[in-house]
Amino acid sequence: MPARLTLYPTDQPVQRFVLDPAREHLVGRGPDCDLRIQDPRLSRRHARLNFTGAWLLTDLASKNGVRLDGREVRETPVADGNWISFGGLLGQFDVVSEERLALERERTQARWHTTVDLSRRFDPSVGVDALLQQLLDAVLQLGDVERGFVMLSNADGELSVRARKHRGGTPLGEAGFAGSTGALQRVLEYRRPVVLCDARADVMLGSRPSVASNDIRALICLPLAVGEQVTGLLYLDSSRPGKVFTALDVELLEAFASHAALVVGVASVHSGLEELAQLLPGEVSREPAAEGLVRRLLAVLPRRAVLPAADGVPA
Repeated sequence: MPARLTLYPTDQPVQRFVLDPAREHLVGRGPDCDLRIQDPRLSRRHARLNFTGAWLLTDLASKNGVRLDGREVRETPVADGNWISFGGLLGQFDVVSEERLALERERTQARWHTTVDLSRRFDPSVGVDALLQQLLDAVLQLGDVERGFVMLSNADGELSVRARKHRGGTPLGEAGFAGSTGALQRVLEYRRPVVLCDARADVMLGSRPSVASNDIRALICLPLAVGEQVTGLLYLDSSRPGKVFTALDVELLEAFASHAALVVGVASVHSGLEELAQLLPGEVSREPAAEGLVRRLLAVLPRRAVLPAADGVPA
């Protein structure tokens, strides 16, 4: 029977690997490992999982060892629900049926279709502020989180909060919630997503007052970028115990955020041209050039930000 290993790194999305009983699976950092995990606690070839009538876990002389439900092991059978520590990186082993795997693949396809459908509802002509509210409504649903906000840069490149929301439509107070400032700084510094499934256990952010005072358990912060230029930040978090972000969650939110950044950019251009038209002399403001440019931007740019087809998404 197939099985699954779910790994819970503190500073990365949860990773799930389906284990095929017809072959052995190597766990480690090395390029020959099919369960390859970039975690410094793991050896290049850390452990092996293979099926011999029962699933067997073997420590491949790793530096930091392997533990099963808290006890150190060298080679041992592993059963449904067991917890495994690969040098300190925790994972849970589950036996799963083919029917369950098929159902989960269907759910994955459905989530991609939902993402594509939500992205198609963006209409740049409604204006930036309305778009940001639409964006927050969508990502709170996609990420299954309670709180979120969007920051955009102004003409001087300074970021400011343009929209914030609690799931269900309740607005967040302007000064009542600011999220994890450390996560925001990390995204700006490295220009890549920050994902924490246990913010309190993170070495850099866990001790920060913003994490404790806002009761932040899991969070994700994504750059909003058009090409190489970061134009804003999207921040989501949850205070719900047990909430995690999977690699699929991050992939969906990144694709959605990439599309949203383009649409918001087009809406900003639209708004800027309308303001410019207001300032121009009457005859000039009625020239069709600016209006034609906006129409071309609205028609072309959003459609070029194509989300991955649901049929091509791995299970």
